[in-house]
Formats: sequence, structure tokens, C-alpha cells
Amino acid sequence: MTPTRADALTGPISRVDPIPYGRRQPLGDDVLRLDSNEGPPPPRALLAHLADADPDLLRRYRDAGALEAALATRFGVGTERVIVTSGADEAIDRACRAFLDRGRTLLLPEPTFELFERFAALAGGTTQPVSWPAGPFPGDAFLERLDARTAMIAVVSPNNPTGAVAGAADVRRLASAAPDALLLLDHAYVEYGDHDLTPALLDLPNVLVVRTFSKAWGLAGCRVGYAIGSPYVVSVLRAAGGPYPVGSPSIALALYQLEHGEPALRAHVLRVREERATLAAWLAARGLAPLASQANFVLANFGTRAALVYDGLASLGVLVRDFPLRAGLETALRFTLPGDPAQFQRLCSALETVLS
Repeated sequence: MTPTRADALTGPISRVDPIPYGRRQPLGDDVLRLDSNEGPPPPRALLAHLADADPDLLRRYRDAGALEAALATRFGVGTERVIVTSGADEAIDRACRAFLDRGRTLLLPEPTFELFERFAALAGGTTQPVSWPAGPFPGDAFLERLDARTAMIAVVSPNNPTGAVAGAADVRRLASAAPDALLLLDHAYVEYGDHDLTPALLDLPNVLVVRTFSKAWGLAGCRVGYAIGSPYVVSVLRAAGGPYPVGSPSIALALYQLEHGEPALRAHVLRVREERATLAAWLAARGLAPLASQANFVLANFGTRAALVYDGLASLGVLVRDFPLRAGLETALRFTLPGDPAQFQRLCSALETVLS
């Protein structure tokens, strides 16, 4: 990042590069949004539960102690090892602000969740990418990049936007090789994968596992994430942000989902896995070589047809994710799997129309 100012001659000077302001546009009920990897719609009983809540839920500041205690019980750790944040994004942001600085480096896969680079830059650190376009986790390549400046290592598994995964042995090997660095495992999509690495890593003092209610739990609009780490790392993360990052209604809804939402989550994940296999086979049969994914999305390279397919789907009311400005992904499209038979059929029919 380079110093910039609002005006060529006057105005405040920032070290943050500006980006174009934008917001997610409301597109109407007829648009099928498969661009943001959101999970299933939660049951209406969830809103009814909130309607019966004490009005003090809105009036009082509320810390996340009850939710942190519930999560600690779920994972068999002490409450001092759990922190609830405003989405998984904020947990990553806090970690970068707490452990990165000028001259300190974040080692991360490429491609991966793009906010890692922004948060690292805001913290004053630099990023060191390691190529992981698909396939097994490149553990040897990560180890080769470790040096005295490495302060953080990010492992995103399942990775976004590819869907590739790392194993517990990969993470433990890397954490052992860099004991003075924080290894952040971004497990936002873990419910859709074959293996949850969390239990296998809880004994490592330099590993922070970041998870969220935004995907398989269906609460993206509530912005509830959490992280599990050592008491020291979690206490540092608490110091790196405000005391009430998540609103009381969101905390109440997350608690409700933990208590009542497990059966619906399992059914949703099963449906998404079926759709994932079906879509991958459908794309492969048309020569598009989709990447193997363990997340709730499939990424495929459409070559010179990418923009045409993206625009064609949009004209049919199906919105997917494109990456026109990201190196190596310019011709790729990512399809969120809806976990709904009618919506999945609509996606497949729209693809058939556009590709034919």
C-alpha cells in the first residue's frame, strides 16, 4: 500500500489504497443468487424464537459469554479458548492486527480467500503466496518459504475458491516447523468436507481454528464467527478488537441453531454433497474440468467462454461468481450449490441453455 489522498492537492493522506465503493444490489426474488456461498434458509421457528425474546435483548450491551460457553462445551475446551467475532472475517482481521507488523510476513495459499491480503496490508505486514491451484496441500512449498519474518501462516481448508483441502498431518507439520508463528486454519466450509481437523489440532499452542455460522448453519446475515485457540492467542485477539462485536439478536439466534439446528444442517450438507457430485460430473462431461471440491461450491474454468457464460446465466436470473481481475482465475466461474432440488435444477437448466 502506498500513501494516497482524496485530492491531488489537499485532503487527508492514508496508507490504505482506496477501492471502488460498492454494495450488494437487491435483485428481486426471481434471481437465484449462487455467488456468495451462503447456506440454507433457516427455519421460521428461528424468527419466532426471536419475537418472544425479552426486549432487553435489544437495549443492553451483551457479551458473547453464553455462546462461547456453548461452543467450548461442543469442542471440549475451556471457555478461555473461544472467542466469538463478527463473522469469521473479523477473527482473521484481529489475528492479522495482533500478529503482523512492518517487516513481518503472512504465508498463504494462492488463490485463496482474498480478504487475507487486505487484512495483512492494513496491519502493515506483507504476504508471501504459495501456489495451490488444486490437488494436495503443498506442504513442502510452504516449508521452503518459512523464514525469520514469518509471523502468520494461513491454511484455508476447504479452500476458497477452489474447494481443495489440507490434512491434519499437513497442518501439524507446518505448525511444528514454525513454532513462533501463528498458524490460522480457516475452517469456514468444514461442515461440507470429509474431515473436521479441529479436534486433531487443539493441543497445538500456535494454531487458531476459525469457523463460522455463515455457511452450513444458514446465518450469514447474523455475522457470527468464532475462533478456538490457546488461552494466550484468544486473549490477544480479545485485546485486538472491541468488547461487543456481535449483536445480541445474532447471539441468541446462533445459540438457538446450536441447540435445535443440527438435524437440518446434516440434511443440508448431504443434499449439497449430492449436488456437488452431480454438477462436477455434468461439467466434466462437457469438457470443463471442474476442480475437486469439499466445500459448498464448484469452480470450473470456462476459458474464452467465461464472460459469455456468466452474462448468459445472469440474463436467465442465475448469478454466479466470476473473477475477472484475479490473476489465474480470469476465466473461472464458481457455483454455489443451493442445497435445494428446484434451485439446483434451475441452475443446471440455465447452464444447459447457455452452453448449447
